[in-house]
Amino acid sequence: MQTPSLVAAALLCSILAASVPASAETLVDIYGLAKQRDPRYLAMRSEYEASGFAVKEARAALLPQVAFNYNRTNTDQNIVRSENQVFAAGASSYPTNDRTLSISQPIFRLSSWRNWRQSQASEKQAAAAYAAAEQDLIVRTATAYMAVLAAEDALNLAKGEGESIKRQLELAEAKFKSGQAVRVNLYDAVARNALKQSDVIAAENDLADKKQALREVIGAPVNSLVPIAAKAPLILPQPLDAEQWVQSSLDKNLLLEARLQAVEVARQEIDKSRAGYYPTLDLVISRNQRVTGGSLFGGGSSVNTNDVMLRANIPLYDGGATDAGIDKAGARHQGALQDLERDRRQVERQARAAYAGVVSGISRAAALEQSVQALDSARNLKEEGYKAGISTMLGVLDAERDLYAVRRDAAQSRYDYQLNMLRLKQAAGTLSEDDLIAVGRAAP
Repeated sequence: MQTPSLVAAALLCSILAASVPASAETLVDIYGLAKQRDPRYLAMRSEYEASGFAVKEARAALLPQVAFNYNRTNTDQNIVRSENQVFAAGASSYPTNDRTLSISQPIFRLSSWRNWRQSQASEKQAAAAYAAAEQDLIVRTATAYMAVLAAEDALNLAKGEGESIKRQLELAEAKFKSGQAVRVNLYDAVARNALKQSDVIAAENDLADKKQALREVIGAPVNSLVPIAAKAPLILPQPLDAEQWVQSSLDKNLLLEARLQAVEVARQEIDKSRAGYYPTLDLVISRNQRVTGGSLFGGGSSVNTNDVMLRANIPLYDGGATDAGIDKAGARHQGALQDLERDRRQVERQARAAYAGVVSGISRAAALEQSVQALDSARNLKEEGYKAGISTMLGVLDAERDLYAVRRDAAQSRYDYQLNMLRLKQAAGTLSEDDLIAVGRAAP
């Protein structure tokens, strides 16, 4: 009694296995490879890590500096003549060992303090840029992934249309041989068949290029990809208000956050340059031990010296270097402000375009699906009409062309919707791996 069910289950499993190859990689798999191998993303991560070391380096200038210095000198003397009776006559040779332990503590170094504060702002800038790079990697990976899927769709549809045209060509040849059709119908079918063969070749080249573009991101060849479900629900963005998305983008976009921190870094560079006008004050404590094995007087010595010193440096004139540094920093600060304004305008445009792409993409996808159904029916009617002798072969071929073109557009519209949704969340600063996982779950 259970045999039919087992056979049906085995048949279903074989069909699913044939539809999705065992080696097929999902969008999430590809993104995992991209995080490990994409040079642009890895370079940004290294830059972020370097900024953390820069903070430690800047802070070190405010902490005590401890140094130990050791010198050994071997002296050979030959006193040829001396009017000083204290000096011994003849030659002498003796070593001198000089050891110094010093501790220096900056008390007032305004430039070092401001450099430390600037390094903290630079670290925040690098952190925002790194987070933005991760969002950019999500979008770039999804774009390259879906470009491969779209190219595969285009190739399969081109091949499908080619097979359909071949059937029409065979029908035209049969009707021409039987005297039921004129030669022009045969020529139309032959020309369209040759044209479609060239389209298949172009589609194969395009697919190879799209796979290479994906390989550029993940650093590995691509065999087969799990497709995105054709019937996945298309959901309107929430809130359904373009202005709220734009405002969120201006407030939370990670690239803008990085630009804001860049402006702060440039502003603090002005303060750091102005610190060149201020004096510096250091506390220096040192202990010196000097052991000499001999001298001009004939005897050695051992001397311990302890020094405590306040060392002040008051700048009076540096040739105008400080003034030039302040002016240079001010000009760069103005440049950073202009970069921020440019990116604000760009983010606003991107947010509006992505929002419009999501909203209109839903309507466009629905319209294209209706168009596919209508054109499929029209193609069937024209084909039947040609067989009956009331339609031309050119009309049938045009119907085939229009049908497959709309099928390509319908498939592309769903990829465009998914990518616009990711770009909208990227602009708003809310894009995460979870969004990419949700798209990947839409696979059949």
